[in-house]
Amino acid sequence: MPFTLCGLDDDESILCTLEAMAKTQGWLFLGTTRVEQCLAWVGQEDIDMFLLDYHMPGANGLDVLSQIKAIAPALPVLMLTVEQQPRVAEELLVAGADDFINKPIHLADFLSRINLHRKLQLSKKNPEKGISREKVRRVLTFLRAHEVPVEISAVYVECEMSYATAHRYLDYLVRNGLVISEEIPRSGKLGRPTHAYRFRGIASTDSPPALPILTPGPRPAPGQ
Repeated sequence: MPFTLCGLDDDESILCTLEAMAKTQGWLFLGTTRVEQCLAWVGQEDIDMFLLDYHMPGANGLDVLSQIKAIAPALPVLMLTVEQQPRVAEELLVAGADDFINKPIHLADFLSRINLHRKLQLSKKNPEKGISREKVRRVLTFLRAHEVPVEISAVYVECEMSYATAHRYLDYLVRNGLVISEEIPRSGKLGRPTHAYRFRGIASTDSPPALPILTPGPRPAPGQ
């Protein structure tokens, strides 16, 4: 059976666009404007990924999200939204969404998000020994919230893990194609260049990126 996407949106034209985009990859797309229909599809366990509109007349996207997750907790759900405020992205992730796609929907962004989560699902089905899904999600959520690449020092502080653990998870995510590692030359200094990491899908810049300035906090004990 081909890779199957399910979409819920109150706008028929959006559903037609999503179906056309899915067809470019040979994917099957099931679209509906009815909440009851989409929940029935989810219950059949034939859906690989769900695309859910955030704003719908007569239906709250977050309420539908909770219903989908109650039926199929492991099903990846990507929210479709015109909102681009960081607080909205955080709200969606906290509510259980796996990611979001901004409207108007562009083919490149659509394919990037879908393929990213297909790889993530594959890594979950074939997990590397000792890799925690919760820590993978924590690191990905942190990187997703930044529009510029970040150094490992920012990751281990903000994700509350040791330097060695942060390095291990970043290496794992790079190897699985979920995160990109970029070299940053040491300005005026000898030695090996340092690295910064970005969530795949965030555009790289030609010049060395400006990294967030963080106030160092106490390091967690090694192994945390």
